[in-house]
Amino acid sequence: MAKSENKRRTKGEGSLEFNEKKKKWVARITAHRADGSSFRKTFEGKTQKEAKSKRDEWLRHHKEESERIRSNEAFGKYVNEWMENVGRNGIKAQTYKRNVRTIRTYVVPYLGEYSLSELDTKTIQLELVNRMANEPNAKTKMPNSFSTIKKPYDIVHACLSYAVKVGDIASNPCDNVVLPKERKSDARQIRPLTDEEAKRFIKACSMGVSSYEWVCELILYTGLRMGEACALCPSDINLKESYINVHATLIEAPDRKAAGTGFVYQNKTKTNKDRMVYLGSRAKKLLEERLETCPADCYLANQKPFPTNLIYLGREYKKVCKRAKIDNVVGLHDLRHTFATKLIRAGVDIKTVSEQLGHSTISFTLKTYVHTVESEKVEKMQALNWA
Repeated sequence: MAKSENKRRTKGEGSLEFNEKKKKWVARITAHRADGSSFRKTFEGKTQKEAKSKRDEWLRHHKEESERIRSNEAFGKYVNEWMENVGRNGIKAQTYKRNVRTIRTYVVPYLGEYSLSELDTKTIQLELVNRMANEPNAKTKMPNSFSTIKKPYDIVHACLSYAVKVGDIASNPCDNVVLPKERKSDARQIRPLTDEEAKRFIKACSMGVSSYEWVCELILYTGLRMGEACALCPSDINLKESYINVHATLIEAPDRKAAGTGFVYQNKTKTNKDRMVYLGSRAKKLLEERLETCPADCYLANQKPFPTNLIYLGREYKKVCKRAKIDNVVGLHDLRHTFATKLIRAGVDIKTVSEQLGHSTISFTLKTYVHTVESEKVEKMQALNWA
């Protein structure tokens, strides 16, 4: 009886064995279509040599044809097709939209006209990473941060890793690209309100100019993300135990025009972690007032069955700040930072702060509020009196 080929085969050669039923040698390989999907290809022969010859001939022709077609393809087209058909799988809608913007803003302008065969390590290093490190940001006119540079690099690396996997290129030129070191100035910049500004802000929220003033005030008292605050429904509030069940958020709709307000409900948080956010007396009072009038099937933020437009809410926040004479505001996230800073300065341990904010890790909380934490250590040390 004929025996299967036992020696170790080169990657991509597949299997080769004798089929007793057909009385033929059968070679099988896993091949890939242009869109990256895989399929099984079978070759038969009366002899082992014939089956191998058919397989090798097909592989040679397929490789030549694939390389001829894809190696000359512009990377701008390739990366967009990859993101649409492969890269978007397994990521959140918001991440996908952010990646599309990154490709449009950085990847295509810097590398889009190069073909796959032209994209070598030196080109990616000089034309993407070094250019972004040396040129000011087109929008802010400031140097690009480490995270801004890393985002397009990560996309290019992932796309080219896929190209290697499907046989469009032999190796990933990104593997040897060197990213710049993260600078201290690249650390997350936060702008919490001072105690005096917070008092003026709370007073400005009571003027009744906007129906969303109370939402801003709630974020200040709870540290909720804007989308989380606006996703709250009556059933999420437990006044008896004084906590909010945070398990959802609002996200930008894939098709903003079709979605009406441009935002849709997502039954999970940014970090995919549900949490209980505990309420102080002021936050509890705000929610008690809204629960008296909000229908059970509506959102508390606008007391309507459709989501709030978060862009509009951000504008309302800045109007409140203007009435409160607060300058240099960044965005509604300032209130979340103010809440976190207030907890840290009150001596609340960093683990509790991290859990209340819903951060993915305690290290992220420390990194974000490192200046606040360090300043508190200095103040405590200076307060020691050895006399």
